[in-house]
Amino acid sequence: MKSILIISDLHLPFEHPDTFDFLAKLKKEIKPDLVVSIGDIVDFSSIQVSRPNDPNVDSPVFELEKSRPKIKKLEKLFPVMSVCWGNHDERLIRKAEMSGIPRSLLRDINSILGVTAKWTWDDKFQIPLSSNQQLYLTHNFKKNALASAKELGCSFAQGHYHTAFSCEFFSSPTALNFALNVGCLINPKAEAFRYQKNFLKRPILGCGAVINGTPKLYPMTLDHNGKWLKKL
Repeated sequence: MKSILIISDLHLPFEHPDTFDFLAKLKKEIKPDLVVSIGDIVDFSSIQVSRPNDPNVDSPVFELEKSRPKIKKLEKLFPVMSVCWGNHDERLIRKAEMSGIPRSLLRDINSILGVTAKWTWDDKFQIPLSSNQQLYLTHNFKKNALASAKELGCSFAQGHYHTAFSCEFFSSPTALNFALNVGCLINPKAEAFRYQKNFLKRPILGCGAVINGTPKLYPMTLDHNGKWLKKL
């Protein structure tokens, strides 16, 4: 696989306003052979499993209605995509199971989101690289991506940690491997992220890629008004 684009944590419909322009420019720049979204395509902030629902956000019906047009824009950009389940993507399933409803009685996630493109969902993906190494991708394993890569014994990429955007390497007698944290594409000002308003660390917006076996990070650099500078 020569060129892989790695996207994570869009949290639709609460993505940064310039997300789709940024992704379109990345697509044109790297011409990916494979696109992988490694979790949290949708936010489902209206469906909580560990705390009470936030009364300041839309109900599940309205949140999904706002998400679907944006999912269509993402489908148009990437009609074929491998998608990892994120903890937010799974909220609907976990909420159902808490109520005694098994997964077998729920609709397929693509059907729920209105996806008609060829999006394949799984917990993880292992992809051969052009460098004859393996790349393991999942939503999250440990916050320390390098420790995860060493434990897995191969190159590794993850999302989930909105404030983590990094690339590190480790070597063995037979391989040079890397570990990527690919950031997120959220709108930090959205009501759904009010809980992190006072966090000292701020979200880092961007995506990752692997081109001819070499990892790259593409930050979405913003101006003082929070607008993307339109440069990669």
